[in-house]
Amino acid sequence: MIQSTNSSVLIDFKKQSIKYETVYKVEEKIGDIISDSAIEDIKKFANAVVIIKKSVFPLYDDGFIIRQTNVVEKLHKSKLPVYLEVFQNEFVSQPFDFFSDPTVEINSYVNGAGVNGTITEFPYTAARYKSIDTRLST
Repeated sequence: MIQSTNSSVLIDFKKQSIKYETVYKVEEKIGDIISDSAIEDIKKFANAVVIIKKSVFPLYDDGFIIRQTNVVEKLHKSKLPVYLEVFQNEFVSQPFDFFSDPTVEINSYVNGAGVNGTITEFPYTAARYKSIDTRLST
């Protein structure tokens, strides 16, 4: 898989004779604001999308989740797999709604929001979760 925030890089990889799976990384929070036309543009150069966690579960300033957005559903409807970043184990990195438990956090995104995979700084935690729930791709 080739990941980039630059669409022209991904377009160049798509043109090569060796077929790479291209992944577009969206660095800013998008949530519900992503338009159908933006998704169609992304599909021209990417096979999957990486978004930040706050695009799925936006937070209040005090660290509690506001709600769940429909961004994963919209991307899946367009046949784009969705990966999230970055998962960490430190209790300050998780919203309070996840009880400072990285396994609860991963489960909320995989089973609650339906993401296809995670990008983590702690692969052991993801591997432990994956041994429990085989729907996660790491």
